[in-house]
Amino acid sequence: MNTAAARYLALADAGRSAWWRYLLGIALLIPVWIIGGAYAHALTLRLPLGEVTEFVAINASILVLLAGVATVTALLHRRSWRTLVTPLPRVDWRRMLQGAAAWMILAVVFCAIESLLYPGRYAWNLDIGRWLPFVAAALLLTPLQCAAEELVFRGYLMQAAGRFCRHPVVPALFSSTLFTLPHLYNPEVAAYGLAIMAANYFAMGLFLAAVTLRDGRLELAIGAHAGNNLLLVLFIHYENSVFETPSAFTAGALDPVYSLVTLLLGALLFYGWFFGRSRART
Repeated sequence: MNTAAARYLALADAGRSAWWRYLLGIALLIPVWIIGGAYAHALTLRLPLGEVTEFVAINASILVLLAGVATVTALLHRRSWRTLVTPLPRVDWRRMLQGAAAWMILAVVFCAIESLLYPGRYAWNLDIGRWLPFVAAALLLTPLQCAAEELVFRGYLMQAAGRFCRHPVVPALFSSTLFTLPHLYNPEVAAYGLAIMAANYFAMGLFLAAVTLRDGRLELAIGAHAGNNLLLVLFIHYENSVFETPSAFTAGALDPVYSLVTLLLGALLFYGWFFGRSRART
């Protein structure tokens, strides 16, 4: 195991780290997300937010998970939420921005290639009056939504798995499998097929886990996840997407095979960009 991964997984030993506390924490987070999230979603739908109401409500249901994992970490384990992110004294916000920028650049390049390979697949659809309210909502909520998922899956759950097995492959596979499961309820699965969409979600989870363990902290994963979702919310909308937003482009049906291939290639390029040069210098 590399030193960074060992240091990150060892954060599970901070505070009160008995194995039963992690099992209890996981057991508490599930109803918090399902029941609390459903309540937050229903409550938010009553707010007079106009066209962004449903988008805000979906994000509100996930932000309950953010509050839940922070509370479980603080009260059950007696450690700071920051230990889910980094062993350092401060969170590196610049690293998050770097991760978001790098992933968005890669995604835009692959979308441009797709538009050349399949002319007419992308159509300009910008309605600036409808789009701007979503820009404000997405810039505020999407990074928090992605941070919530990362703190749970690549933070709490991967560190919890590290309590049982310190080899990084096991926590990475464990967290990626659990990351895949709730995403199987997304409408894309019914539209495009269980196996191929599960492969997409699992590959994304494994990529983010590998980045986290290699970097020994969570900021890059949060950034890449946020960059991916911001692109989907604001710029490229596929049919049957979980987020119904007036994006700048519409792309008709998602090509799940192209998505998986470019995800894997993008993951390799992203990983090489951030970590390949450091290996070359050693």
